[in-house]
Amino acid sequence: MTNLAVQQLIDAQSPDGGWGAYPGAASRTEATALATLALWANGPGDAEDGFAAGSRWLETRQLSSGAWPLADDIPEPSWSSSLATLALSHFAPDSERTARAGGWLLRQEGRGTPWWGKLFYRLFPDRRAVDLDPDLVGWPWVEGTFSWVEPTSYASMALKRLRVALPHGRVASRIDQADRLLVDRACHDGGWNYGNASVLGDALWPYPDTTALALLALADRPDLPQVGDGLAALGRLLDENDSILALGLGGLAFRAHGAPEAAGVRERLTDRLEDRRGGELRALAWAALALADTDDPLGVRGA
Repeated sequence: MTNLAVQQLIDAQSPDGGWGAYPGAASRTEATALATLALWANGPGDAEDGFAAGSRWLETRQLSSGAWPLADDIPEPSWSSSLATLALSHFAPDSERTARAGGWLLRQEGRGTPWWGKLFYRLFPDRRAVDLDPDLVGWPWVEGTFSWVEPTSYASMALKRLRVALPHGRVASRIDQADRLLVDRACHDGGWNYGNASVLGDALWPYPDTTALALLALADRPDLPQVGDGLAALGRLLDENDSILALGLGGLAFRAHGAPEAAGVRERLTDRLEDRRGGELRALAWAALALADTDDPLGVRGA
């Protein structure tokens, strides 16, 4: 049976086969990758035509480098390539397109701290503006800039899905570094902020979306204490936040870790969708994934 989020995605699909940030907006890679993956995860049925059109949109927008632009009017390679790669890892895992996408992801690195900055941190640890390991490198929002939790989580999930298919020796080391970066950036009381755990000695607070994404990226690392703390923090955060984005991502994270909270979040999400009027299509796509009738719709548990 088609869940309500899937039906709303089908109704919001653009004539070109993609999805925009909002219904009626120009199609973008982020929303299209998530929506196409959501339709695939929910099986053919009523979503088959929408899935086929969405996958064609992704195929025709891939650049020769293997990356994707954010949108047709922003032609440069973008962070949304991780989500397109994650989508392809499910419905075209052995394709040449997916291999090129994975190769591009491996070449992307967030900017590290220069040698003089690392030396300063080691000589004067109490003078740090932010508390993080300067040697760890993840993925940035914009090429050549700081490594953030969200793009690192997206890239890590995609590479973990492709690590068997990609013939690159760097896959294991990049995945390991991503895991270590997420552990390093965890907030002191559990969960994740957008970039680091503290600034100028003051602890930062976690957010439900970034916490859920980091937990999804670490779904194959249930042994880490930061995962247990993150799940506890996510439960607290969702007690105070019932947005479709937070509940969709939160429900996926709980399911990926086999947490009992998943069922209750699913019920709350279904209720919210009944009252939905407009809103972001990426949030709707995450909701459709969370409501898919499969145990691990993103395929991140033990990927």
